[in-house]
Amino acid sequence: MTTGKGRALDGAAARRAILEYLRRPEYRPVPQRELLHRLNIPGDDRPAVRRLLKELLEEGIIARTRGQRLVAAGEAETVRGLLEMHADGYGFVIPDGGGPHVFIPRRSVGDGRHRDTVAVRVTERGKGNKPEGAIVSVLAQADRRHLGVFRRRGRGGVVQPFDPSLPQAIAVPTPFRHGAKDGEAVSVEVMKTHEGARLPEGKVIEVLGRVDAPGIDVMVVARRHGLSLRFPGAVLDEAARLPSRVPRGEAESRERFDDPPPVTIDGETAQDFDDAVAVAELPRGGFRLFVHIADVAHFVAPDSVLDTEARSRGTSVYFPGTVLPMFPEKLSNDLCSLRPGRDRLVQSAVLDLDRNGAVRKVRFADGIIRSAARLTYSQVAEVIEGKKRGQGVPGRIVPMLQVMDRLRGRLEKRRADRGSIDFDLPEPEILLDVEGMMTGVKIEPRNKAHRLIEEFMLAANEAVAGWLEDRDTPCLYRVHERPDPLKLETLSEFVAGLGLRLKGELESMTPGGIRELAEQAEGRPDYAVITQMVLRSMKQARYTTENIGHFGLAAPVYCHFTSPIRRYPDLMVHRLLRATRGVRKGKGKPVSSGDLEGLAEACSTLERSAEAAERELLAWKAIVFIKDREGEIFDGVVVGVAKFGLFVRLTETLVEGLLHVEKLGDDRFEFVASRQELRGRRTGRSYRLGQALRVRVMKVDTIFRRVDLERVVATKRRTPPPAEAKPKPRRRRTAPRAPRQRGRR
Repeated sequence: MTTGKGRALDGAAARRAILEYLRRPEYRPVPQRELLHRLNIPGDDRPAVRRLLKELLEEGIIARTRGQRLVAAGEAETVRGLLEMHADGYGFVIPDGGGPHVFIPRRSVGDGRHRDTVAVRVTERGKGNKPEGAIVSVLAQADRRHLGVFRRRGRGGVVQPFDPSLPQAIAVPTPFRHGAKDGEAVSVEVMKTHEGARLPEGKVIEVLGRVDAPGIDVMVVARRHGLSLRFPGAVLDEAARLPSRVPRGEAESRERFDDPPPVTIDGETAQDFDDAVAVAELPRGGFRLFVHIADVAHFVAPDSVLDTEARSRGTSVYFPGTVLPMFPEKLSNDLCSLRPGRDRLVQSAVLDLDRNGAVRKVRFADGIIRSAARLTYSQVAEVIEGKKRGQGVPGRIVPMLQVMDRLRGRLEKRRADRGSIDFDLPEPEILLDVEGMMTGVKIEPRNKAHRLIEEFMLAANEAVAGWLEDRDTPCLYRVHERPDPLKLETLSEFVAGLGLRLKGELESMTPGGIRELAEQAEGRPDYAVITQMVLRSMKQARYTTENIGHFGLAAPVYCHFTSPIRRYPDLMVHRLLRATRGVRKGKGKPVSSGDLEGLAEACSTLERSAEAAERELLAWKAIVFIKDREGEIFDGVVVGVAKFGLFVRLTETLVEGLLHVEKLGDDRFEFVASRQELRGRRTGRSYRLGQALRVRVMKVDTIFRRVDLERVVATKRRTPPPAEAKPKPRRRRTAPRAPRQRGRR
C-alpha cells in the first residue's frame, strides 16, 4: 500500500488495505514497525497510519499479541471490557456493552492487570456455553497505584496489597522505600512487571501511618473506593455563605404545614433529620398523610460548587461510627435538618388515602414546617404497642401516633396483597470504643416504628414517580428487574431440599411467588440463610430514565424522593417535581432525558461503590476485633458452601471465616450445588447452607481479612482462650454505628 509523494492518504482505503493484509492466510503476526515496512508506507504517511492502527486497536478490530505483534481480531470474535482479576491469577472481562462475562485463564491474562480496559478474543465456549478467552491487548491501563502494608525485607521490602484480587505482593527496592517502616500502610506505584514468578516492582509514594493506628482503616477504605474524606475549600466556602436561618420573604411565600403537627422519627444517635411526617383522619373515613422532605434544592443551585461536589459523591457513605456526607454540615445538620421548634423549608407530598390505604388524591407543595418533636423509633414503638406513653413524647402527639400505626397496617396489607417482598431482618449495630475499634455487636429487631416510617416513605416515592410519569416528565426512576430464571432455578432446587417450594413459572416469576416463599420460611431457624439465597437470586436495583417497574416492591412505578440530603437522585427528582409543577419558573435549566441517563448510570455506580466500601470497613473492624480472640470457640451458621469448604458466620460477632474441607474429617467431600452442601462419599455426612456449627478461630489474617476455622465437636458452651492468647481490650465508651440511609430499595 503506497500513496506516493504529494497525494493525501485515503483513510478508508488504508483501513481496507490493512485489514485485507492481516487477514491473508499466509500472514504471520509482526510488530507495528515491520507492518508499516511491509505495506510500503512512506515516511510522510506513517503518523497517519499509526493513528489509524490505534483506532483499529481501540475498536477491537485488530489486536496485539503478547509480543506486541499485530493480528486481525475480527469484530465478532473480540470483546472490549473491564478486567477483574482473582487472587488465584485468573480473571473475568466484563463487556462494555453488557452480555456474559468472559473467563480468562491464568495462562491467557498476558499483560492485563486488575481493572484494565482490555480487548479479549473469545477462543472457546466452556461449560454451559460460557465464553472463555485470551487478552490480546490492553486498551487503557488502570491506576497502577495500590494501597497495602509495607513489610521490611533486608534494606528494601515488599508491599502486601489490601486488594484481595491482586495475586502478588509488590517488591520495593531500597532506593524506592522512601522511609516506609515495617507494618505501615503505604501507597505504592507499580513501575515494572515481570513474566513468571518474579514480583512486580514499585515505589512507595506515600506513607499513611501504622496499619493499626486509629482512623487508618477508614482512610484506606475510602481511598480504595475513591471516596472523599473531606470537602474542598471552595465547597465549604459556598456552604458558609448560605443563610443561617430561613429568609423571611421565603417563609411568607410558602404554605404552612403545622396542623397536624409534623414530627421526625429516627434512631437514637441520628444527627440529621431530613424527613418529617404527620397524619390526620378524614371526616368520611380514610387518612391524609403528610410527608415533608427537607428542601435541599432551594439552597443548592444546579451546577453550583455544592451541586457539582454532591453529584461527584452521589450518596452519603455510612461507616461504623461515622459518615461521609454528600453535603457539608451547614446543610446536612443545620439548614436542611428538620429540628424541633425551628422553621425549615420542605417539599411536601400530601396523600389522601381511603380507609384501606389506597391513594385517591395527591398534591405537592413548597412548604415550611416547624417540627413538633424529635422522636426515636423506641419512643414511638412504646406508644403504638401500648406499653407506656413513651418517655419524652408530648401528650398531644400520642393520638396521632396511634392513627399513624393504623395507616401503617393498611399500607402493609396493600403491599402484601400485591406481592411486595419484605424481609423483616434486624440490622446489627456495631459498637466502637473512643478510638474507633470494634468492641461488640448489638442486634435489635425492627419494630413497628421502623416499618411505619418505611411505609410512609415508600408511599411518597411511588406517588411522586407516578405523578411525574403521568405528565411525561423525564425522571430518574428506581427500577428493579425480574430475576434471572437460571438463578431462580438454583433457588428452587435449594429450598426444595429444605422442604419448601418456590411456586410459579420461573420464566414469568411474580413478586408474589417470592413473597410466598419468604412467608413459608418465616419463623424457621434458617430463615436468615433462606432470605440470603433469595436476595442472591435477584438483581440489584438501579437508577434509569426508563420505567420498567420495581420487582421487589411489586410497584409499577417508583423513584427516590425522600432523601435529597443523602442521595443525589432524590435531589434531581425534587428539581424535576418543582419544574413540572411550574413553581419558580426560570430558575435552573431544563434537563433532557439524555442528561439524566448518564446521571442515572453514574449514581448507580457510585451507590455500588459506597455499599462495597461500607461492607469492607465493617469486615475490617470485625477481623481486627476477632484477632484478639484466636483460639476461642464460637457458635456459627454456614452462610456459604464451596468445593474447598464452608463459610461460617460467627453468631456473636458476625465475622465470617473459612472452615476448609480438610478440617471436616477423614473423608472425601463432594460439592452438591443444587443443595448447597458438601457430602462425604464414605460417611454420607453432609454440611449445608444454614447449618449450625461450633467452630474454633484458628488463625486471623488482618491484611487479607481471612479467618481460618476448625470444627469443634465438644458440647460445652465456651472454652477460655489459651494462656498465650492476647487479653481482650478493655471496653471503653461506645460509639454506635452511624445511622444508615433509609430506603435503598
